[in-house]
Formats: sequence, structure tokens, C-alpha cells
Amino acid sequence: MSDRITAMDVEGQKFNRKVRGFDPEEVTLYLRSVAEEIERLNLENAKLLEENGRLRKDVKGHVEREKTLQETLVTAQKMSEELKERTQVQADQLIHEARIRAERTLQETQDQLARLEAEISRAKLDRDLFEKRLEATIEEHLKMLEQRRALREAAPDNVRPIRPGADIAGLDIG
Repeated sequence: MSDRITAMDVEGQKFNRKVRGFDPEEVTLYLRSVAEEIERLNLENAKLLEENGRLRKDVKGHVEREKTLQETLVTAQKMSEELKERTQVQADQLIHEARIRAERTLQETQDQLARLEAEISRAKLDRDLFEKRLEATIEEHLKMLEQRRALREAAPDNVRPIRPGADIAGLDIG
């Protein structure tokens, strides 16, 4: 006998006959029913083994998909972190560049302010110089006017009305 008993083994099993043995018909019926049960169990076992194989295959597929999903998730997380880091680096770089531009603009503005203040100072000096020259010119003209007045007051009035037809060649215009 082999390790595994089949329905045919049970059905084909023969026993030695003894004088006071079992009823052969009853034994045959019993063996037939046992064989049918073994056949049913073997079929059920085969179905279960087939289903087990299919389920193992499905589980293996699910495990592979889960592994793929986990790898995808890890990759996505790494990409997300790298993107976040790159974005932070870019943001820091933009802020740094903006600060440099702001400092440059501030320096240019301060330089322009200094130039304007220097121009204003020069303009004030020019104005003050102009005012002093104008004042000196006015004072000089006032002195000239005073001298002319003094000359006119000191000199007799030698203005005479000229009559039509009078000879003006002999008049002293001084």
C-alpha cells in the first residue's frame, strides 16, 4: 500500500475470508461508500488546492503591487522632499538676490541724493555769489547815481530850451 489511499484502492481492496467473518456484501457496500467519500474529499481537496494556488498567486500579485506602491510612495516622498529643498534653495536665492538689488538701489539712491545735495549746495553758493555781485553792482550804480546827482547839483543848470530854428552848433553841451 502507498502512503495515499485513493477511492479505487478502497473499492478494489480484497480481504481474506474466514469462517466466521464479516458479511461480504455489507463490507463491499461500506467500502464503496468510503471510496465515494474519499473521492469526494479528493475532488474537494483538489479544488481547494487549486483555489489555494490561485489565492497564493493573487496574494503574490497583491504583495508585488503593494511593494510597487510602497516604492512609488517612497519615491514620491523623496521627490517631494527634493522639490521642497530645491524650492527652499530657490526662495533663499531669490531673497538673497532681492536683498542685493535692494541694497544696490538704496546705494544708488543715496549716491543720487548726495549728488543732488551737492548740486543744491553749489546752487546756493552760486545764488549767494550772484546776490553779492548783484548787490555790489547795485551799490556801484547807486554810487554812480549819487555822483551824477552831486555833479548835477554842483553844476549850474545849463539846460536851456531850444527854439525852433535856433543854431544848436554853438551850444555847450557838457
